[in-house]
Amino acid sequence: MNVLYVLHAPNDPRTAVYAHTSRRAALLNEHGHHATIWTPQDFPGLSGGRPTLLPFAYPPRILARLARARPGYDLVLFHSFTGWASLLARTLLPQLSATRMVTQFHGLEPLYLDAVAREAERRGNPLSMRYRLLAGPVMSSLLASACRRSDGVLCLNSHEERFLLEQGWVVPERLDRLPQEAPEELLLLQREPVPEQLMFLGQWLPAKGTGDLVQAFATLANRRPALRLHCVGTRMPAARVHADFPPALRSRVEVLEEANRSELASAFRSAALFVFPSLSEGSSLALLEAMASAAPVVATSVGAATDLLRHGESALLVPPGAPAALQQAIEDVLDRPDLASELGERARAVARELSWQRVAPDYLRRIDRLGSRGRP
Repeated sequence: MNVLYVLHAPNDPRTAVYAHTSRRAALLNEHGHHATIWTPQDFPGLSGGRPTLLPFAYPPRILARLARARPGYDLVLFHSFTGWASLLARTLLPQLSATRMVTQFHGLEPLYLDAVAREAERRGNPLSMRYRLLAGPVMSSLLASACRRSDGVLCLNSHEERFLLEQGWVVPERLDRLPQEAPEELLLLQREPVPEQLMFLGQWLPAKGTGDLVQAFATLANRRPALRLHCVGTRMPAARVHADFPPALRSRVEVLEEANRSELASAFRSAALFVFPSLSEGSSLALLEAMASAAPVVATSVGAATDLLRHGESALLVPPGAPAALQQAIEDVLDRPDLASELGERARAVARELSWQRVAPDYLRRIDRLGSRGRP
């Protein structure tokens, strides 16, 4: 099959979406298919534009290029809103009529917006009406149109699955939940945890729960003088991250703006506890990396976390936006080394079931099925 992935994420291998997609494209190429990836960087003038306009400027450019493609594509997997124009026009264009088109989500935008809006209200900095309109009703209309016209819809977790079905955007037989893989190199990691060493991995953004992390850490650090926090992969300079913490605690917060694979493994090796307070997720690579490394996890009950982990068995899960609960869970794990060890090993056992060796054959079967599935 001639397969095309269309992303609205940048062609940056450090981002989870592009990294996952590149690995899947390589897998298809290894098994006799021909897989290609398009991103906004492949369309001159798009990558430097306003992000809020991308859902309106990008899909028509994709449609125009698809209509000119020779030979055409057998299967196109559109990332979120990228396919609405092509799906709307394919009944009018004979060259697209035989192409199977699938909408796939790496995090569902309406759920993300809801979480971001609640956080902004809680912090006293509500989102602008223009942003809420474009990212809310307008985005939802585009996504609903794309999903209803798609030959299949792929999502990452049960929260997204329920939302798509309850909104009537897709019928059950055209909806699949797609598992993400855990990094195999971390499954072999030998841990040497440093007592009182917390680790956070992710961009330093409000949607990642950084405000709650700062609040919980500040409260705990005032009574635990050895407590340290290692913030990895923040994509923000140390000075910007430190500015969110009380001045007296900044020396106890280590920031690594970018991390290569060796640095990431080292961070997981020394972490006494992995803290993941995100307010909204699809299926987080950071969480899967922590599970694979056998680091004990304290996470919010969002995205795939509740599908993969069981509270009190393989992680401690707390509600999003609840810094007091986050603080208590961190302290519970730090004060009980036996619990920390059990949580880490049980989480790693779950991650082993999601190794690339196990996930890859299933993904090939799904692509074959999507490519041969008839039009609605």
